[in-house]
Amino acid sequence: MTILPQPRHWIATAGMLGGGLAAASLAVMLPQLGPKGAAGLLGFGMIGAIILGTGRPKEVFLSFTVLALTYNRQYFDAFDGIFGGRPGEGLYWIPADLMLVCLFATSVVERCLGRDTAPPRVREFAAAPVLPFLVVALLSTLLAERIDLAAADTARIAKFALLLIWLHRNMTRSLWLTLVGALAASVTLQASLGTLQVVFKAGQSLLSIVGAGGPDALPEEIDNRARGTLGHPNMIAPYLLMLAPGAFGVAVFSRHAPLRLLALLVTIVAVVGMVATKSRAPGLLLLVALAGVALVGVWLRTLSPKVLLGGGIWVLLAIALALLPFLHDIVERFRSDFGVSVTFRANYNHAGMLVFSENPLLGIGFGGSPERMARLWWVIADELQQISRFAHLAGVRAAAPIHNVYVLMLAEAGALGCLGFCILLFGIVLRGIRGAVLTNAGSRGVCIGLTFGLLVQIVQQTIDFSLWWDPSFFTLALIAAALGTAPRVRPGLP
Repeated sequence: MTILPQPRHWIATAGMLGGGLAAASLAVMLPQLGPKGAAGLLGFGMIGAIILGTGRPKEVFLSFTVLALTYNRQYFDAFDGIFGGRPGEGLYWIPADLMLVCLFATSVVERCLGRDTAPPRVREFAAAPVLPFLVVALLSTLLAERIDLAAADTARIAKFALLLIWLHRNMTRSLWLTLVGALAASVTLQASLGTLQVVFKAGQSLLSIVGAGGPDALPEEIDNRARGTLGHPNMIAPYLLMLAPGAFGVAVFSRHAPLRLLALLVTIVAVVGMVATKSRAPGLLLLVALAGVALVGVWLRTLSPKVLLGGGIWVLLAIALALLPFLHDIVERFRSDFGVSVTFRANYNHAGMLVFSENPLLGIGFGGSPERMARLWWVIADELQQISRFAHLAGVRAAAPIHNVYVLMLAEAGALGCLGFCILLFGIVLRGIRGAVLTNAGSRGVCIGLTFGLLVQIVQQTIDFSLWWDPSFFTLALIAAALGTAPRVRPGLP
């Protein structure tokens, strides 16, 4: 008589065989993956281990989505065979998309298994802030000069709306706290990494910090300036500007001493990272945002004027000490290329307004302005040619955009598109104000801080376009969800 193994024994045997096959496959693949491929594989293994250990896949995937957004790379190869676009143009995917697919798939699996953890009867109209912008983008794409380029950016807006809807539909206290914690961790990581890049004079590769990187040559404009994994000082500085005030809000409004101390530490690290970027306007605007959060704290009587005055003196002293090693570089930044920077942006704005005048209602379509402006000004043509060459080598998005996101929207999406974009921004600000009114303690601090961060970011974007790039654009969706759901979720951050 043959005794068959029990089902659990079959499962264990299959698991061992599967694990052995996976290990053998990895042993063959690992030498061919390279450092980044191996790091990515290790990251997925770590994600799986954390999910098995915590039993909270949504929280884990959301955390890694926040972190993956800061890896500012775009991959076009998967769509080249379908659309045949030029290097650095058209549809692409980013590392954070892998996490988003896993995040959305988790909800589908939970629903199929009858274990949906989403709150019942969520009646919030989650996509309200982004809906006008999305509708105009669709209309503008249909009339665009380059429909392929416009469709790629319109797909990004649709993904923004989908992420916002998913977060509203699934947001719980646990997810809200996870999201806020992941944003704080991301700020700390990027600021710390950027500071290390400056202290150790890292070159193009992050591995050059430990002497294992590739060529060290960097463009003069970003040489020995903090870049983090966002790749450029003008990307990391606005990112820190938008999020650091949220940490400071917790430091001001929290009633939990260890949490206040931790939030203050994150703020200090962010300020040091901002200094390391040597970015002028974002650094000044960050001080404005932090001062605004502190003044609201005094107004709401969670911070005494004496503490504000004394703390302000110590903060200014700390900032002065942090600036001291970079004093020469900062003076040179203001003295050497400040006028060139202003003239450069003014000329770009002028060219952008000329493009806007050709199609004032719906613009020429997303992604079409650099090519059109290149016909108007040889400097833009030269820059676009250089960027396209780099995009071909590195496989990243090629663009020479207007350094003013509002003029960029006017040129590419017309007056209606710019209006839709502004509705999106100020709709999120209104969510932040509502969240601040209907929450308390640390949760209120998050809402007040992120609202101030967004307000100064709105000002920053008059000389910048980073909010339209993936790291900040999709982080904006995360901020909108955190602010919009805070009154309902009542996260209870002490």
